Amino acid sequence: MAKDKRDVTEAPVNFGANLGLMLDLYDDYLQDPTSVSDDLQVLFSTIKNGEAQVKAKFTTDGSGTSADDSTIKRVMRLIDNIRQYGHLKADIYPVNAPKRTHIPKLEIEDFNLNKETLKNISSGIVSDHFSDIYDNAYEALKRMEKRYKGSIAFEYNHINNNKERTWLKRRIETPYKATINSDEKINLFKTLAHVEGFEKYLHKNFVGAKRFSIEGVDTLVPMLQHTLKRAAQEDIQNIQIGMAHRGRLNVLTHVLEKPYEMMISEFMHTDPMKFLPEDGSLKLTAGWTGDVKYHLGGVKTTSSYGIEQCISLANNPSHLEIVAPVVIGKTRAAQDDTHHAGGPTTDFHHGMPIIIHGDAAYPGQGINFETMNLSNLNGYSTGGALHIITNNRIGFTTEPIDGRSTTYSSDIAKGYDVPILHVNADDVEATIEAIDIAMEFRKEFHKDFVIDLVGYRRYGHNEMDEPSITNPTLYHNIRQHDSVEVIYGNKLVDEGILTKEQMSEIIDSVQKEMRTAQDKIDKSDKMNSTVMNKPESLQLPLQSDKKEFSFEHLKEINDAMLNYPEDFQVFRKLNKVLEKRREPFENENGLVDWAQAEQLAFATIVQDGISIRLTGQDSERGTFSHRHAVLHDEDNGNTYTPLHHVPNQKATFEVHNSPLSEAAVVGFEYGYNVENKNSMNIWEAQYGDFSNMAQMIFDNFMSSARAKWGERSGLTLFLPHAFEGQGPEHSSARLERFLQLAAENNSTVVNLSSSSNYFHLLRAQAKSLNTEAMRPLIVMSPKSLLRNKTVAKPISEFTTGSFKPIIVEDAQKAKVTKVILASGKMFIDLKETLAKEPNENIQLIAVERLYPFPEEDIKKALEELPNLESVAWVQEEPKNQGAWLFVYPYLKSIVGHQYNLSYQGRIQRAAPAEGDGEIHKLVQHKIIENSVKNN
Repeated sequence: MAKDKRDVTEAPVNFGANLGLMLDLYDDYLQDPTSVSDDLQVLFSTIKNGEAQVKAKFTTDGSGTSADDSTIKRVMRLIDNIRQYGHLKADIYPVNAPKRTHIPKLEIEDFNLNKETLKNISSGIVSDHFSDIYDNAYEALKRMEKRYKGSIAFEYNHINNNKERTWLKRRIETPYKATINSDEKINLFKTLAHVEGFEKYLHKNFVGAKRFSIEGVDTLVPMLQHTLKRAAQEDIQNIQIGMAHRGRLNVLTHVLEKPYEMMISEFMHTDPMKFLPEDGSLKLTAGWTGDVKYHLGGVKTTSSYGIEQCISLANNPSHLEIVAPVVIGKTRAAQDDTHHAGGPTTDFHHGMPIIIHGDAAYPGQGINFETMNLSNLNGYSTGGALHIITNNRIGFTTEPIDGRSTTYSSDIAKGYDVPILHVNADDVEATIEAIDIAMEFRKEFHKDFVIDLVGYRRYGHNEMDEPSITNPTLYHNIRQHDSVEVIYGNKLVDEGILTKEQMSEIIDSVQKEMRTAQDKIDKSDKMNSTVMNKPESLQLPLQSDKKEFSFEHLKEINDAMLNYPEDFQVFRKLNKVLEKRREPFENENGLVDWAQAEQLAFATIVQDGISIRLTGQDSERGTFSHRHAVLHDEDNGNTYTPLHHVPNQKATFEVHNSPLSEAAVVGFEYGYNVENKNSMNIWEAQYGDFSNMAQMIFDNFMSSARAKWGERSGLTLFLPHAFEGQGPEHSSARLERFLQLAAENNSTVVNLSSSSNYFHLLRAQAKSLNTEAMRPLIVMSPKSLLRNKTVAKPISEFTTGSFKPIIVEDAQKAKVTKVILASGKMFIDLKETLAKEPNENIQLIAVERLYPFPEEDIKKALEELPNLESVAWVQEEPKNQGAWLFVYPYLKSIVGHQYNLSYQGRIQRAAPAEGDGEIHKLVQHKIIENSVKNN
């Protein structure tokens, strides 16, 4: 009987990727020692009992002397070292190769082996797939050395999945026959000539203009083109690309096929849109204030690679890697079918992301860690992103020794079991093979892949920099190094594919082509207008959806939400809570609380054909155990999502508990909504306080993207916000920051006090999607108010009505001398105080919508009060935070000199809230007490 494989796991040899094979062969050996090769008999005999038990001898040098029993172990250690550490000696640096020290043993001689010894060992000991290719271990090892120390360096032994490791080993070690014919090589050279020629033309004709040249990693362009070709072969029709500014202009021109005339026009400050292709194949959007040319993206529809493909280059700010989750979100949106009941169906063949990183930024910016963590999660996976690091081995003026603590910039990917290839950017054909391996791996395993394109940077960080000031040695060598089109052109000349004259003619023709393009541009047609008005579609605030619902309609929805499969057991305590949702339809005193209002809104929205995607930490249940969008069977753990079973549902609903991340998850949802504008994407913070971890997305995308790039988004944020004695990090969603970002009707910011108003607001936001009026919605969502009966409303307020920017409490208008304006929980606290201690001199108004500020609504309400003397703004936040500094100019304009305007709330504070819950109560009581006084 075969010995348990676990008994040999302590073998003295590190078998690496061969371990599984060796265990199988060891089982065969135990049954019949002669069933394995002579060399393995030596090895296995030492594992079994430390003594050689060879049935058939083999010789090391032909002399008949028996091999030492350690020979095979030394061979195996050499093989293992080459696979694991061969990359340290690989020829992957075009210039300025680093000096490596303390490298593990990687040479035959290091293991006291020689050519003669290895020639007498079968090639199968090196790798089983070599048995039919090479005659002996020496030939196989020379192949291994050439492969692992060549222009591509391989790192895959960190991967835990044995199937993936074995696949990579076989793909890497099996002799690769390039399928690039002479015509394709000439086309590659022509591409490189255009890539380099484009940069050289701009460098010469627009001296000092920033363009963030691609020179040094020029092969990125043919790599992208080859990726598109491979994607077309797999019928992948949607390609989403994200990258920072370096090389962007070249990618726009030679991958998205933006005409030279358009690009040169931007350098000449003339109107580039006059040269937009008339066939509609290239879509470029622009905002009214605009952005620099190397931040802009575009969408190209092309059949250049075999099928019709939509290639999108995402707009990106200067924040380098921050676009990564946006691209992933856009890709997932392209892969999801949301036009049916239930949850979305995802097809990884409908889209593919390509994310181009900088070598300094990839390990330096945490957004990459967060984004890669999404790669294999059900709610976020895209079936494998292709990551290409354009490694020019410097970040501005900082060299790697000061920029990272790892050997390679790509090392962070090892934590996510991602294969990594390092490829010499000057070896054009090697870069193409790297793409082939990556695409084959993605097709097989639907996982991420990293290619580290190792090159250099021809000039400084931008073309006005003098890099020799800070990096003299580096740039002394770079200036003497030929550009890649010259290197590859000379290679083709040596191969007899091109002549020197043909090579020069191709290079020269690019300059002529660009000069012809520039000659078409009218230099006098300057863009010098300072008029930058927002579009007509954004002139008005978010408009309400006036649709009415019958009582029976909403009851049908509610009943469906409480109807479960016969074999599904809802947790008993929870079931009692959920059953209370029947009360508004069965009891005239029944009220719809916040969670039920949300569920009814979501159900009616998917009935209207608008899909909903809600994500966030604990969003399935809700941080405060209120939503329960996903139910769990208490007996077996099975799940059931009621909103997958809405009567007459026309679009999908999905909700996901996100990883403990803000920036990447918000970026993902933003990108998803940009790509699928008919999707209502909602991100919910666990507490609103934590949302500032995504501040880059709020600042650089959500609030400003439309003005900069013409990029529309209707992303919704749920940010739990209220001062309830839980300390400075569990009180404030930093409302003031969203109001500071608010301008030109770029968003809607609310702090609500009514469940029915919440219902109508969500429907209004959904109605605006996929229109020119769409914009982000920021909700300061409640915590304790989720179950507050003052917030809950009767079903009659849901069947009719619309969103109300302000809610005016009932009062005898002639008796009112003071108006209190407040929002959210502060309004509810004041309302409940006045309910207990009525004051007919006070009119209470809830300002539900803070931006756009409802100036006219408030003004109208004040005009109806003939004896009004004073207006007070009351808030729970400190005076320097919250809404006060934002609303003050509006309120001052409204009251003028007619009424006294005052502030009630916390004084200016550095921290948002008190740390002690009891002190909080005292401060809060004092604010309310002072507010409800008559003056």
